[in-house]
Amino acid sequence: MFVRSVLSVFKRELREVAKSRLYLAVLVLLPLVMLSLFTVMFYRGTIDELPITVVDNDRTPMSRQLCSMIDATPGVEIAFSAQSIGDAERQLLSSEALAVLYIKRGFESDIYAGIPTKVECYLPGTNISASGVIERDIQQAVLTFSSGVALNRMAAMGIGHSQAMVNIMPIKILTNTIGNPYINYGYYLAPVFMFMGVVIFIVVSTVYAFGRELRYATAREWLSTANDSLAAAVVGKMLPTTIAMVINLQLAMLVIFVVMGMECAGSYLELSLGSLIFIIAYQSVAIAIVTLTSNLRLGLSIGGGYAVMAFTFSGVTFPVMAMYDVAQWFSKLFPLTYFSNIFVDKAMLGVGISYDIGDYLAMTVFVLLVPLVWRRLSRVVGDSKYWCRD
Repeated sequence: MFVRSVLSVFKRELREVAKSRLYLAVLVLLPLVMLSLFTVMFYRGTIDELPITVVDNDRTPMSRQLCSMIDATPGVEIAFSAQSIGDAERQLLSSEALAVLYIKRGFESDIYAGIPTKVECYLPGTNISASGVIERDIQQAVLTFSSGVALNRMAAMGIGHSQAMVNIMPIKILTNTIGNPYINYGYYLAPVFMFMGVVIFIVVSTVYAFGRELRYATAREWLSTANDSLAAAVVGKMLPTTIAMVINLQLAMLVIFVVMGMECAGSYLELSLGSLIFIIAYQSVAIAIVTLTSNLRLGLSIGGGYAVMAFTFSGVTFPVMAMYDVAQWFSKLFPLTYFSNIFVDKAMLGVGISYDIGDYLAMTVFVLLVPLVWRRLSRVVGDSKYWCRD
């Protein structure tokens, strides 16, 4: 009987989806558009050939060699050559160039004389990702150039190459990048942006699905379709959104693992299980919001704000461990925080499920919001005084 009631509500909800352009767009069309946009945006995966301006006041073979080495790095392209700092500054302010490299007069003569010299790089702090790539590549090129100069000087003094290398770099650091060895921004940003988009659609569609029954005074019809079983009514109404978002998340995984070529290092089954709990957790939050507000418009406003805030506090843009204690506690109020951990552990690091039990359980806690508001939900659905409210 319960299953039959759930299926009756499910079929009714599918008819409602087909009749409502907004409902259909939120469940099907807009998620597909979102996935397509993020696929195109992050398909290349790496930041390269960022334009910079060079002011070379030395104009010697050595300064030109340094510029060639910088231009050969993957992240930087010397797109402009300015005669003065003033001209370079104008290109920087107009966003034609993303950095300015200044080589002073006497650069080569100072090197030959053994006088410490320097090159100056001006980076805007408005784009941390671009500035970081430019700074990294320029520093690497300058370090390689400086090492070459030192090697030639030591060779002229009769010091062998091996000893010279020891003198130049007595300590070496071996960096091993785990999880994202290609430093691919697509692997890092695309999943979270896609998951964030799915979060918004989960919350908005669930609030709309429940809130419209109150807004249009159809709660009695909805409940009678479920043979007056509120549990069947809730489950049947959640199913279309659950199924749609499971498909959307699987499409996101398809893009990440097939189109972008990222390897899933861990268990895809465990990752899919986490994604299902993730969807139901956000649906439960949305049900709690619309139940407590008993108002479609207010529920959509609060739900949308709550969904968007997850991006800030999930630790993607700024590490959670570096936040103030209050912000760290606040980050625990969003299922996206826990699912992001699960995705990184399963897809990138390949760790076992035992490492993520806490994250799975934390998302499950959000599902308990529905039993907590069950009594009020029953009252809201059954009492006409809550109906037809904006």
